[in-house]
Amino acid sequence: MKALLNKNGILMIVMKFGGTSVKDAEAFKNVTGIIKSRLNKKPLVVVSALAGITNLLIESLNDAAAHNIEKINHNIDEIKNRHSELIDELIIDGEIKTHLLELLAEEIDKLITLLNAARTIKLKSGALSHAVMSIGEILSSNILNGFLQTVKVNSGIIDAREVIVIENKRGDSFPDIDAIKENAVAKLIPILNEHECVVCAGFIGSTKEGEPATLGRNGSDYTASLLCSALNGDELEIWSDVDGILTADPTIIPAASPLKVMSFNEACELAYFGARVLHPAAIQPALEKNIPVRVLNSNTPDQNGTLIIKEIRDDETNTIVKSIAYKEGITLLNIESSKLLLSPKIIEEIFLILTHHGKRVYAISKSATKLSVTIENHADDLPAILTEISEYGEVTAQKGKVIVSVVGEKMAGHPSVPWHILQKLDEHKIKTDLVSQFASQISLVFIIDESEIEKTVTLLHKEFIESN
Repeated sequence: MKALLNKNGILMIVMKFGGTSVKDAEAFKNVTGIIKSRLNKKPLVVVSALAGITNLLIESLNDAAAHNIEKINHNIDEIKNRHSELIDELIIDGEIKTHLLELLAEEIDKLITLLNAARTIKLKSGALSHAVMSIGEILSSNILNGFLQTVKVNSGIIDAREVIVIENKRGDSFPDIDAIKENAVAKLIPILNEHECVVCAGFIGSTKEGEPATLGRNGSDYTASLLCSALNGDELEIWSDVDGILTADPTIIPAASPLKVMSFNEACELAYFGARVLHPAAIQPALEKNIPVRVLNSNTPDQNGTLIIKEIRDDETNTIVKSIAYKEGITLLNIESSKLLLSPKIIEEIFLILTHHGKRVYAISKSATKLSVTIENHADDLPAILTEISEYGEVTAQKGKVIVSVVGEKMAGHPSVPWHILQKLDEHKIKTDLVSQFASQISLVFIIDESEIEKTVTLLHKEFIESN
């Protein structure tokens, strides 16, 4: 398929706006101004639910299973009132307002029906949960489209569930790339050709059988990337409330600065190990098509943000360490057994146990008779995991850990840098429980206690980023 062009022959873009960018009426007005500034690029606009709405929907689902009627009713009222107030404040046109209020009433009725079903069966089934969590994006995307039309933008809307096809395999959700591309060409392009821009809900989709499905929390980034790849877009813009990808967490380093440019590999490392700007899988579809991704701040739209490209030329940056990310809530499992020396299959069995419990392994270390793995904390299932793994050897669990990733493409060409990082940690008496780095790796990963995270990030940022 050829790249999609607008009437002036300019390649189209995909713009994704997160929940904080559409949190209230003023935010909607701001986002609309940003969209209008890019109408010459025929934007496809992917939007998340209003900030906090998905959390309310999940809470309501949990309360339904627990028969907490009072809390359910409170959350439903809050969801309804936030959207109705938004419509009243934004929409002047009577016909558009009537349509949106009718849609809101339909979605609230649907929500009540779904929550009653969850309350009756005392169970949060997969399809039921996906249907509940889809409501936020359905409402936000329709309200944004209605407001664009109110300010005289010739916008259209498409139901993401007609385009994004999601397969469920072994408890995980995967997009059907071929089906998404086919749907995008058949259904999205005609609407794009008829309008200045098109709005699409992020995060949600459906199975081949038509059942509700989602791409997981923060999956709107993924939606945008999948559609940009399917349409051979010119650029993917990810809009949030920060000035791009920063050198560190600004809550620890207030002076953390946005990176001008970084590679796909660097961005993936940061996203995987805790950077909250990007969904870990979001940039993969764009990477495969070599489509640049730009991370921008909807509060400061004139800033350039961070440009993510496939590869960085040597002359584009002299920085060795680009950024420091961390992921809290980590448990370190240590398994010791002479069987590890004799049978490699034991490692496979241990990983099957973790997979069965839905655990993602972030880092591992292996010696002749010892294996260490890091997983996310979940107190409710840890005892069962320990019991099952204990069949293969002595196992201990250390909670309250943090996994830290120091990232930089040029670290691969400076093998002394990881050594200097560990030396600095040792000088300041910061104990590392596990260290991981592969040959030609662009990051150094290590585990520390949660109590040391602020000290560690401050130290490394000053020594290896600020000094540079």
